[in-house]
Amino acid sequence: MGIFSQLAVVMLREHRYRPITGSILSIGRQTIFLDPDEAIALVERELGTATRRKTDLEIDTATRVSDRGRFVTDRSFYSLFSDASYRCLDLTDYEGADLVADLCLPIPPTVDERFDFIIDGSTLDNVFDPAMAIRNLARLLKPGGRILHFDRASRRHFVYVGFALSWFHDYYAINGFDDCQVYLAQWDGQPRESRWDFYHYQPVREENGRMTYFGEDRYYYPWRDAFAVVIAEKGAASTSERSPVQFEYRSTIRFEDRDGAREIVRQTVADDTADPYLAAALRFYRSRRPALFASTEQVTLPPEFLHYSPETAYCGSLLPIGQRPSQ
Repeated sequence: MGIFSQLAVVMLREHRYRPITGSILSIGRQTIFLDPDEAIALVERELGTATRRKTDLEIDTATRVSDRGRFVTDRSFYSLFSDASYRCLDLTDYEGADLVADLCLPIPPTVDERFDFIIDGSTLDNVFDPAMAIRNLARLLKPGGRILHFDRASRRHFVYVGFALSWFHDYYAINGFDDCQVYLAQWDGQPRESRWDFYHYQPVREENGRMTYFGEDRYYYPWRDAFAVVIAEKGAASTSERSPVQFEYRSTIRFEDRDGAREIVRQTVADDTADPYLAAALRFYRSRRPALFASTEQVTLPPEFLHYSPETAYCGSLLPIGQRPSQ
């Protein structure tokens, strides 16, 4: 499991929106694919400053892709911008985890609401029961706490599970989280060396003052590697145990015959809706979180990378650390 520079940028921008403080829980030790100079440069670029010097940074010799001591450790990278305490949870004490638990089994209630920020760096896609695992992660999170997921959204990798974007959106919706922003990240070739293109999954659409909802992510170019990148924030009344129903199988769905085909009708969203999916989708749509990408970070993409559904719109691209845009 690892965090590439493009994913580190997502974390730093979430920190810029609201500082990561208190307690961090990493689900498995993360390889941070940054050497000390790169780590400091990235933090300074995104935040304007780094709180520690190169000589203070711990070097990773424990994770299996640590590149023989070239990269900084995950806890050392977080310490560049946050004073949060660090813990690591894994199935065993593999790579130095200090909390041992099986996320595919119910965790004891004694550990509920212990952490302010949880980093799931491609864990859910490698466990057999990701539904139980995400419930456990939501339980570990304090009210007001946040979780950051980076999990595979394609089968072009050795994972157990490749996720739909709506899988995350619907879970956090039905459990009443205060916010959930879901992105698709795609790239070609080696992830450390590639440009990553990001798309924002947004099932609510506003047209002519009318709010509508279509709750499934549909076609995206399948021959590229892909991550679901998710930021979710727990509320005071959020739950963890509720299971969502996939959009097209909900009792509220209505169909119409169009050109000989039976198609789902977009749902109308009202401010006073009692439907938990619609209410949450509207809340997420009106999130105070700023756009993750600036308009200047958009590039010209091939047409096949842009013909995605309106619910999954291209929003920006990130180059790997040290690579400059071509002129």
